[in-house]
Amino acid sequence: MAAIPVVGQQGCFRAFQNGQEVKVICVGIPVFFEDCSSDQNVKYTTFYDPGPNAFDPQNYEQSKLVNRGADGRFQYTYTKPGKYIITQIINRGGGQNTTIEPQAFEVVATPPPGFTLQSCASRSVQVTIADTGYDQYDIDYGDNTVVRGVKAGEQTRYTYQGTTSSYTIRVQGRYTGSSCETSSTSTDTLLPTPPTPIIAQLEVLREAADGELLFALNNLQPGYRYVLERRNMASGNFEAIYTSAPLTQTRWADFRIGNVDTRQPIKFRIRPADDCGNQLPIFSEPVSSLVLGVQTGNELANLRWSGIAGGVQRYQVYRDGNQLAELNSNTTTYTDPNLKCGQNYCYQVISTLNNGQSRSISASRCIQATSTATPPAGYLYSTYDENNQVQITLAVPQGQTVSLVRYQRSIDGVPFTDLATSEQAVYTDPLQPLNPVCYRANYTNLCERSAPLSNTTCPIYLIAQPQENSPNITLGWTGYVGFPDGVGSYTLELLDTNNRVVRNLPVSGNTYLERNPSDELQEVRYRIQVTSGNGSARSYSNIVVIQQPVQVHIPNAFTPNDDGLNDVFEVKGRFIKSFSIKVYSHMGQVVFASDDRSTSWDGTNQGKPMPAGAYAYEVNIVSNSGETKQRIGTVTLLR
Repeated sequence: MAAIPVVGQQGCFRAFQNGQEVKVICVGIPVFFEDCSSDQNVKYTTFYDPGPNAFDPQNYEQSKLVNRGADGRFQYTYTKPGKYIITQIINRGGGQNTTIEPQAFEVVATPPPGFTLQSCASRSVQVTIADTGYDQYDIDYGDNTVVRGVKAGEQTRYTYQGTTSSYTIRVQGRYTGSSCETSSTSTDTLLPTPPTPIIAQLEVLREAADGELLFALNNLQPGYRYVLERRNMASGNFEAIYTSAPLTQTRWADFRIGNVDTRQPIKFRIRPADDCGNQLPIFSEPVSSLVLGVQTGNELANLRWSGIAGGVQRYQVYRDGNQLAELNSNTTTYTDPNLKCGQNYCYQVISTLNNGQSRSISASRCIQATSTATPPAGYLYSTYDENNQVQITLAVPQGQTVSLVRYQRSIDGVPFTDLATSEQAVYTDPLQPLNPVCYRANYTNLCERSAPLSNTTCPIYLIAQPQENSPNITLGWTGYVGFPDGVGSYTLELLDTNNRVVRNLPVSGNTYLERNPSDELQEVRYRIQVTSGNGSARSYSNIVVIQQPVQVHIPNAFTPNDDGLNDVFEVKGRFIKSFSIKVYSHMGQVVFASDDRSTSWDGTNQGKPMPAGAYAYEVNIVSNSGETKQRIGTVTLLR
């Protein structure tokens, strides 16, 4: 094909898509080229170069040109968007040369247009065209209403009539000069009209310039934001201080807000708002915070509180979580009497308002009670512990407090002198050496008032004296002094080395003769237990320790004749932990040896009877207490 342009001859063609002439061609849809030149002849040969670049008569591929189809039309389908130069090429033949007609077209993609829906109050919806690919958009709101020619990025608001709760919205994207259109849909559920919200509870968690508040909100509508408003005292108008995210619940029980000056009463209300920037004229009943002040007096506390008037039915006063009083709405003071010196008390006031739908709770205010009264005397109790130290315990009357205790002591009847001062109501006196002793004490309370001296208390003092050349032990003790209801009984206790009671015996008077010390305990330990008149209290004496002597019995003769009497030579005794024995002949030969107390000598040596006569022995003993003894003597073997 000769491709030499002819001057003065012009080509002409138009592009059609979906039966409509277009200047913008859509991807994926066939486009048709039609000749509109003034000089048309069926003998002419016409081609179209689809681009994207300009047709080069000197360098082209015949196979890439668009030829006339079987239906006589020039058809081509583009697969990629972009800028294209489409060229009409007419070869007139017969030496009339070739006409070239280029035109610029844009090929565009047709994806579903992107958009977002936002439900708004009053049965309205806001459509935001997020897509930027199309020149303009048509919005079908699903109720036979269509808005055309919306630009990319625009937000349109539409309000529905009727009662239907949801609609399917279609957005169609269009290009100027194009026949192709693509749409996408989304369903919107309209927001219902919210009920009147309620501030069910307002509590001041922390009263400070940067305080904190806790709200409980009821009657909320999911899908709405809620705006917390505070009344401006200067203007009297409510001002928004917080807006929530859209809610999913009907009740918000733990809504906290900080950095609020809670030192003065503040009135609050809430109202719903939608995500389209509308704040609805639906307000909760206002609720005022409460500010509580507490001042101490002589064994009393004076309470005064304040709020911003409006809607209160009653007030309730609480101390340490327990209700003290219920007062009418005109009463804003209360006196709490009969407080105990030094004790801490915490108060709160709760108002009920808005016909019982709302509560306002003050911050907790705590005080320490003061008093100028003299506190009552305490009760003093004494006992020895297992280390033979005296433990003294001062019990103060119920409701009293202790800041300092002064202890006094009298040893063996001498006048009382100061022993110690302590912040504790329990004191341990080492008391060395042990002697009869008595104590008394008084305390100072947290209001720096001193109580009278307590009762005098004297723990039991126990002594023990072994009798010479006898196993008997004489025990004597002083009586206990100090039980308010007197002494009920005394009990003598025998203890093992771990101070466990192995035997007890009721005793009377102040002495006891122990005639039967333990056969198993070389070290015997005694103490006296005393119980009060009603048996509710007890005290112990000091522990006395007696070492019983080791008892060893060695016979001086034996007769190994199998008559059942003195047939063996054996060592007997008490409190023997270990022993060894050796028996010697008159020649100094060891004829018997053992360290087993259950083994005795039968008068033989290596199975042979030994002759009658005197034999020397050596016995070494270790007692249960570790004492060592040696016995050397002779035993006579009789036959």
